Amino acid sequence: MTNQQAEYLMKLEKVLSDPIQTIDLRNKKNRLELISHQDSEYNFWVEITSNHKIILKTSIHHLESNTFIGLVRIDFKGTHQNPEGIKDTLPGYLKPYAGKWFDPTEHHMHVFVEGYKPLAWAIPLAAIKFPIKEINEVSDLTDLITTFAELINLKSRINIQQAIL
Repeated sequence: MTNQQAEYLMKLEKVLSDPIQTIDLRNKKNRLELISHQDSEYNFWVEITSNHKIILKTSIHHLESNTFIGLVRIDFKGTHQNPEGIKDTLPGYLKPYAGKWFDPTEHHMHVFVEGYKPLAWAIPLAAIKFPIKEINEVSDLTDLITTFAELINLKSRINIQQAIL
C-alpha cells in the first residue's frame, strides 16, 4: 500500500456496519466494524484497547487481501521506538523523529508509512493538531473516541458505555 492509498482510505466516509454497536469501556477490548458507501471494496475496523500498562489505545485498520493493515493509532501511556532508517517514502514531518523513543508519559499517534511495517512510525501528540493531549478523567475517554471518529471520517454516532478510570 502507498502513502496516497492510506490517505485515501482515511478520507473515505465511514459508517458503522451495525448502527447499534456499542463501545463498553469496561471491556479491555472493543472492536467496531466499519464500511464505506463511497467505496464498498474496503472494510475497516476500529479497536479500542486498554490494559494495566496502557490507558487507551485507539486504532483503525482496513482489510486488504484478508490482512488488516493499520492506518492510524493513538497511544496513551504506551512505549514505542521509531525506526532509525529514513526511506524516500517517509513524510518530512516524521523525519525529526527517526529513532525517537516514546516513554509512557509521551502520548503519541502512529501513522502508516509506505515501506515500513504498519504503524511503525509515531509522532508526539504535542507536535500535532490533535486536540486530546491527556486523559485525566472518564469524560476524556469519550472526547478521545469522538475526536478519533472525526479524524477517520466516521459519520455514525458512537454509543459509549462509560467506565471508571
